[in-house]
Amino acid sequence: MNLKYLAALSTTVGTIVGGGVLALPYAIEKSGFFEGIALLLLIGFASILITMYTGELSSHFKKLHQLPIIISKYTGKRLRVLILIFQILTIYGAQIAYLTGIALVMVFLFHLPYAVSVLLVFLLTLPLIYKGYRFVEDAETPMLFIKIALIAAAALSIFTMVRTANFYMYNISGFFGPFGIILFSLTGYTVIPEVKEELGGIKKLTSVIIFSYIISILLYVFFTFAFVGAFGPSVSAVATDGVHSIYYEVLFSFTTLFLLLTPYVALSLVLADSFTYDFGIGRKPSMFLSLAAPFAIAFLGFNFENILDITGGIFISLLAIMVLFAVFLERKRKDVKRIKYLVPGGIYLIAFTFAIMLFGLIYTVYSVI
Repeated sequence: MNLKYLAALSTTVGTIVGGGVLALPYAIEKSGFFEGIALLLLIGFASILITMYTGELSSHFKKLHQLPIIISKYTGKRLRVLILIFQILTIYGAQIAYLTGIALVMVFLFHLPYAVSVLLVFLLTLPLIYKGYRFVEDAETPMLFIKIALIAAAALSIFTMVRTANFYMYNISGFFGPFGIILFSLTGYTVIPEVKEELGGIKKLTSVIIFSYIISILLYVFFTFAFVGAFGPSVSAVATDGVHSIYYEVLFSFTTLFLLLTPYVALSLVLADSFTYDFGIGRKPSMFLSLAAPFAIAFLGFNFENILDITGGIFISLLAIMVLFAVFLERKRKDVKRIKYLVPGGIYLIAFTFAIMLFGLIYTVYSVI
């Protein structure tokens, strides 16, 4: 395994595995453990395809571009602003959830007012986000190993508390209930343009995508197994809030902070880059646009799991549908034999993935209303 491949794998897994893992046990327990894991595998397969389709679209670009430019090449420039809005809302939703979660941990640890905690998080991370791109990029691989180690340690620490009876509760009518949170937790396609650059081409892109999702899904199943098995119906919406003792509170608080803080910084940079490189907005205004709205909305104190559910089930679903639509148009315009990076399966896999995203979107909208 060469350094380029390792860097690309670290970037992809680091993007997929984030704060969403903390809400997975709560979401999956509501539908039933085995039913929820089956849905996780189904959405995982669909997510692999969407990520590969994004790679197919981005393979036609020599320069680095984010999704609005990549998708709108095929859907038309008129939709570019709409795609950008979907991307902004997706990242804003994640930023708001992460800010809220970090602030709540600080309230717990330091007994600060919630609004003061949000303000402190914003002020402390601002210099890192403004000037810290190189630091974040260089620290990506070690941060990933720390992240995996913390998730594994949190799960292992409660393994002796697992009870088999907690796995046999189910709710068939709520099978698609975890859809939004699972999709949020399995989203990695937004980083594929950067991964392609790290690899220096598309030769090993499929391998990176598949192995990244296998690692992420196995980690999610292990974490969910531990927390659903230990707590059953009483598992917390933020899984690591479930045990109250000094040892667990320190371990779980540190785990929560790390899992929420690192993607918050990374996503803020991605959004600022999109404003700067895709739309020609100056760096300072781009940073303001990427940070101001999430900071203001986080003061309202929304529920962590509800934000993830809406962000994943609605906005990420819409972005995924736009990717699939762009791939459909691309293949209508191009001879498939001339596409350098072609995802197999033809129209059937595109339709299969589209059906999953559309059904999940409709279900989420219906459940929210």
